[in-house]
Amino acid sequence: MQVMTKYELHGARIDKADQRVRTRPAWKRIRLSHFWWALFVAAAITALWQLPGLLLTGNQADEGSSKTAPVVHIDFLRDPTRKLMLEDILEKGDQARFSPTSSSSINLGYTRDAAWLRITIASNGDRDILLSLTPNFVDLVDIYVGNSGSRMSVRNFTHIAAGDHRPVPADTLSGLADVVPLKLAAGRTTVVYIRAASINSSLTLTASLYPSSDYPVRTTILNVAVGIWFGGMAVLLVIQLVFFHFDRKPYYALLAFGTFMAMLVYTGTLGISRLFLFPEGGSGNDVFTAVNSWFGLTASTLAAASILELPRTAPWINRIFQAGAAIGIVGVGFGFAEKNLVFADFAGATIIVLAVLGAFQGLRTAGDVPGGRMRATAFCILLLGLIATIAQRSGVGHLPNWVAQGYALSALIQTILLTGALAVRLRAAEALNRIMQDEALAVAREAEKRANRLVEERTRELATAKQVAEESLRAELASQEQQVRFMEVISHQYRTPLAAIRSYVDNIGLSLPREDEANRRRLERVKRGIVRLVEVLEVNLSRSRMQGPSFQPELVRIPLAEIVKSAGARGRDLLQHPIAVNITPEAGRAKVRADRDMLGIAIINLLENAVKFSAAIGEKSSVVLSCAIADGCAAIAVADRGIGIPAEEIEAILGRFVRGSNAASIDGSGTGLSLVSRIAALHGGAVEIESDPRDRTVVRLTLPIDSAG
Repeated sequence: MQVMTKYELHGARIDKADQRVRTRPAWKRIRLSHFWWALFVAAAITALWQLPGLLLTGNQADEGSSKTAPVVHIDFLRDPTRKLMLEDILEKGDQARFSPTSSSSINLGYTRDAAWLRITIASNGDRDILLSLTPNFVDLVDIYVGNSGSRMSVRNFTHIAAGDHRPVPADTLSGLADVVPLKLAAGRTTVVYIRAASINSSLTLTASLYPSSDYPVRTTILNVAVGIWFGGMAVLLVIQLVFFHFDRKPYYALLAFGTFMAMLVYTGTLGISRLFLFPEGGSGNDVFTAVNSWFGLTASTLAAASILELPRTAPWINRIFQAGAAIGIVGVGFGFAEKNLVFADFAGATIIVLAVLGAFQGLRTAGDVPGGRMRATAFCILLLGLIATIAQRSGVGHLPNWVAQGYALSALIQTILLTGALAVRLRAAEALNRIMQDEALAVAREAEKRANRLVEERTRELATAKQVAEESLRAELASQEQQVRFMEVISHQYRTPLAAIRSYVDNIGLSLPREDEANRRRLERVKRGIVRLVEVLEVNLSRSRMQGPSFQPELVRIPLAEIVKSAGARGRDLLQHPIAVNITPEAGRAKVRADRDMLGIAIINLLENAVKFSAAIGEKSSVVLSCAIADGCAAIAVADRGIGIPAEEIEAILGRFVRGSNAASIDGSGTGLSLVSRIAALHGGAVEIESDPRDRTVVRLTLPIDSAG
């Protein structure tokens, strides 16, 4: 079976030899209604949020009667010196410096200047209204309320001190907004002076007037809007953590981290932290807001880089994002040092650059991954929101305060879209995983079929090989049996004539005169030849019997020295070469459990190799057969000064039919050391070889000592 698979980035496209399946792009499987509902909810939150920002003007109806609506006039004054006080305005003629304005907002951005608003309210009837000032995180706010008259002085005004560097007012009205109650009297003009100054935050303030009866509704709407925003972000945070739990990809965790930091930022900019963390005032709220803002920059930058896969798709943009994350960390330091005004404009420009690059990369790769278009839309919306918020906070164009909520709206929409995009991506990954599992299952089934066929073929081959091996084994056993029988026949046929020859030689020796030394020496050489011939027959017969199934020892407890001396004597008779036998006293008392014939043949083989390879270089020195006790074992060693064994061949030389590379010109079959190794193993011992072609070769046969008795 042939399986061909091609994966498209917008979902899965599978091409097979017998089937072609195309699925809709993954992003199209998300209902558009979900997207529009998200936009609608976000827009509704923003609209609700801004209701308290509406200012009563002279053309607005109040309590259903346009004839009695108060008339409101607003004037503005900027104070670069920060030294202008109310008495200067009232008593030194500085009122002329005020300029009429249609805006009820102060928006100077990040500045050390102070600003004044003068609000005059003329009413034809008695009524109670409320003056609301938002946001509540402006550092210093002084509110002076009085009535206009020919001679106005500071003593005629009531002073209310507000701002997050001061304690939260205990008037039961102030919360997310600083609220001042005003009593309007018929035919009298109420004058309100508002002075605002910032030390370490943006200077932006909006004044709103509305009837006291509207306070519960407006406060409820504001709290609901804030609650919806925080609740939505919290739900998205939980969803992102759930994604990370089931799919341990870093962008899930980083997106959750960025979402959490956005919530902390708005905890500060909405004044929630001022109410609950710093109710006694001071610079704590400034530090909290600044630190979380710049740490949020780092978190959002890292999350965006991971979600956009910048290390893989755009390394150069990724380096810029890494620099942006580092700038965020630097901003945290400025925040702790209460130098936020120094850093804010530079950080704002950095944020815009990163947002532009993020939107650019999102659009550039929109068609490359599942959910790419949702991702691109999210970064474009965030860019618009950031531009609006930073422009308002920086005092560009005297934008109203509600524009600053652009980031809140865009952050919520972005988080919704990114979470949706990651959900699409996770869904596409699951679909791809199922496809791969199906293909892997098909491949596995085909592989199983091939394996079964291969097993059947190999089984037949093994059966054939087994049959051939059995026939070869039977032939080898038959050959070995014939060889043993041949050697037995040879031994039997030769032994009787040799015994007769020996008897005749002995009789001849008895008949020779004592003075005939020459013939006596000749007869001794004949007898030694007969002994050597008999020994050769016996050794070869023993070797033949040790082949095949008959290679089983009969272990008995015998003295070690007896075996070594006997083997040394047989070696001299067999090899006609001087052999020195050295047995230590401790070895002379030791006993081993061994098969006498087998162990003797092993030693004879070692002596035969030593004599043969010594003679190859004309060495006339004797071969040494020694026996000692070492490490609790009996060590039978044969040493010679022959051609030696190459160091790299020592480990392999004990194999059957293996000979040294330097022994090609010397007769041999390569079975001697192999037989010695097999005999040693049957006796629970081992063979060790030490060889230096320039010095000597020692082959050592180690056996366990029998300590019984």
